[in-house]
Amino acid sequence: MRPIEPPAQVEVNEERKYVQVNDSACSLLGYSRDELLKMRIDDVSYPSGAHVSPMFEHYRTEGGMKGVFAVKTKGGEVLWIRYESAVEDGRLIARWTEYEPVDMSES
Repeated sequence: MRPIEPPAQVEVNEERKYVQVNDSACSLLGYSRDELLKMRIDDVSYPSGAHVSPMFEHYRTEGGMKGVFAVKTKGGEVLWIRYESAVEDGRLIARWTEYEPVDMSES
């Protein structure tokens, strides 16, 4: 996986809507800050947002998660993202540290 420098950081609210994103997250996903702040995690999840709700509930209940998930960029590229998330001072924050493009020609 390729490092994201500096790590991308996103904060979401209880409805999984982005409320804060840093420049690295914008650059990685190809969206402007204004565009992302109108979106939800579900909007960039790949292949769809259907799996996001149970994962998000687990994250909130446990106070954090880490692993790998797939996102689709504004340009249509699918990326595997390594993340760590935690509830910090009541804020739901995720840091994306590495990514790897998915070769869609194999699917």
